[in-house]
Parts: sequence; structure tokens; C-alpha cells
Amino acid sequence: MLKFLLNANISHETADFLNSLGYDAKTVAQFNLRRADDSAIVTKAIKEKRIIITFDLDFGEIFYFLAKKNLGVIILKLRDQTVESVNKTLRWLLETKILEKKKFKNALIIVEERRIRVRRKF
Repeated sequence: MLKFLLNANISHETADFLNSLGYDAKTVAQFNLRRADDSAIVTKAIKEKRIIITFDLDFGEIFYFLAKKNLGVIILKLRDQTVESVNKTLRWLLETKILEKKKFKNALIIVEERRIRVRRKF
């Protein structure tokens, strides 16, 4: 089962939405990490085997330069960042089944309105 960790800039309503689809989604607030720095969030995600979902582009740099392995990050680059738009976009991403392929659990996935880009560490 896929597990997600939603950064502070993603609504708890999106966690509820993902949970309703049968995924295990938690917010950083649920781990008392609301004001934590990005490295603490990455540490928690790796420990819990969760894929981070965020609007924060800094996680792309963390993925490439700081995280050693076992880190999956989804960066949402959306003009419309409402809960409805985010949920619709995540449903679309999940329907592609990209995340179910084992090699993409350690990947940086950038999701735009009409495009998905996947970057993996080698």
C-alpha cells in the first residue's frame, strides 16, 4: 500500500481524500512536524516509508542533493492550488499507476496540470 506524508502546504482535506481512496495519508501536523524544517520531514518520510506530497520546490533539491535513498517526492506545480484541484490532480496521478511500479517509489515526480515528469536517482 502506498503511504503519503503531506507537507504543511497541502490541506488535511487532501489527506482525508487519499485515505478515502484506500491509501495511507498523514499530514506533517499529525506527526507534530508542522513547523519542522524540511530535513526533519524527509527523515520522517524515510522512516515511515512515505512519499512526500508538497508544493515546495525545495524538496526537489533535497531529493537530488541531500537524501541518500528511499525517498519519494511528489511536487505539485499547479496554478490552481485549491483542495478540489489538488485532489483531482492526485486522482489523475494515481490512476496512471506510475507510483505502483516499484522503481518509482524512490523518485521525484513533478506533476503539472497536463504533464507528469519522473526523475529517479541512480
